[in-house]
Amino acid sequence: MLALDTSSSAAEGLSEKTLWAFVVAHVTRISTTVWGEGYIPEDNTGDVFLYQGLELLGVLVVVFQVLRLSAVRSSQDVGQGIERWSQLIAMSVLAAVLAYFTKSTGHDDYWADLSWMFSTWMEAFALGPQVYLLVTGACAVDESAAHFAGLTLASSVVFTAFWGRVTRDRYREFDQDGDHTFFHAILTACFIRVALCATYVYLFTKQTKKRPDYELCAADEL
Repeated sequence: MLALDTSSSAAEGLSEKTLWAFVVAHVTRISTTVWGEGYIPEDNTGDVFLYQGLELLGVLVVVFQVLRLSAVRSSQDVGQGIERWSQLIAMSVLAAVLAYFTKSTGHDDYWADLSWMFSTWMEAFALGPQVYLLVTGACAVDESAAHFAGLTLASSVVFTAFWGRVTRDRYREFDQDGDHTFFHAILTACFIRVALCATYVYLFTKQTKKRPDYELCAADEL
């Protein structure tokens, strides 16, 4: 929705690095269903590959839109030089390190557990570049992305509520096995995700209210 629900083809104010972070997170999560059955839904949808199909379709759509967005911005010279690939690389490295030390061992599948935890940390950090753009005022927001802002916050709250309940119900069981670090990590990732989403929604709303009829990105000013 972040890529599609925009009022202009250049989608001013949207972070390409945030979009790529979501792509990396989703691709990594899909990969956990390729080997083993630990992360495949246990209901009938797992038999017809519905979960994998929907995830893959979403990734393909986002990748297409990000590439299209990048091409349009380059041709129109919009928002160039504001973001750096080093942001995405740093997020990926940090997520990989944290995943290595905090992954679960509940599925007895090292790479699947590592990949899933990496995707969780990556998704938690994904809105970092977007928040950075708004905090620095480097670019104006696209008002039509309001649906994304609201739904992202809602999904983060639901994700946090789910893992909060799982932690409450199963913490003692995992604590006895010495695997309680996973729950500490997942709740930390949830907190970071909600905090970034809430900050994004706040800054988005604040800038939308005071935005003039037209405003150029910092890199577009003459």
